[in-house]
Amino acid sequence: MAADRIMVVDDDRNIQLVLKYRLEREGYHVLLAGDGEDALEKVKAEKPDLIILDLTMPTMDGFGFLEEMRSDGDRASTVPVIVLTAYGYESNRARSLELGAVEFMTKPFSPRQLVSEIWKILCARKKRVLVIDDDACVRDLLAGLLEAEGCVVDTAEDGPSGIEKALAGDYDLIFMDCRIPGCGAEEAIEQIIIAKLEQRIVITTASPEDESVHRALECGALACVCKPLAIEDVRRIKREWLG
Repeated sequence: MAADRIMVVDDDRNIQLVLKYRLEREGYHVLLAGDGEDALEKVKAEKPDLIILDLTMPTMDGFGFLEEMRSDGDRASTVPVIVLTAYGYESNRARSLELGAVEFMTKPFSPRQLVSEIWKILCARKKRVLVIDDDACVRDLLAGLLEAEGCVVDTAEDGPSGIEKALAGDYDLIFMDCRIPGCGAEEAIEQIIIAKLEQRIVITTASPEDESVHRALECGALACVCKPLAIEDVRRIKREWLG
């Protein structure tokens, strides 16, 4: 899976280097910016997954950056921002959150706590997908393709365990083999959709003309993807139903 991209916006070079070193150790790709104006240009070009933002900087401070970024209508306006500042006044916290920051932390800070917050925020934003298939190769292939697209993937190898996970979890999409052992896809879809009416389910099959595929679609499956799975088909389904 491609590393999440984190932008550190701070005019203190030491802070930049400390955060870069720690975050790269955690497997993130780190981008650096020295002030708000520099950051605005790099956000549009580099498309980070999360921003760590100081408030007091030359040229454009953190508040100015938040105002400009949130006023833009493109994808960059939704990037989560953690404010990290030495000025931990309640007024600064309130204004940061009002302008769209998702977290407010003060310097000196705990690198462990910061890494934990980053992980929680990024995981909450990722799409969750469940793959139900008795073929380990198919499970691994789908999981790898979806993780490369930024999804968090769980797997199940039969109908009963797949139903259990689907009902217990909160999945944005389920890929389900049409002939899963333990129960058919039709029965599994019915049980899941009874409990979760809006659940999105895509059927995978090596026999697209099989009657079981038609029954699964009638029960509420959104689409059918043929095996052997093509990378572009998986990406198309992901774009269509997950964005």
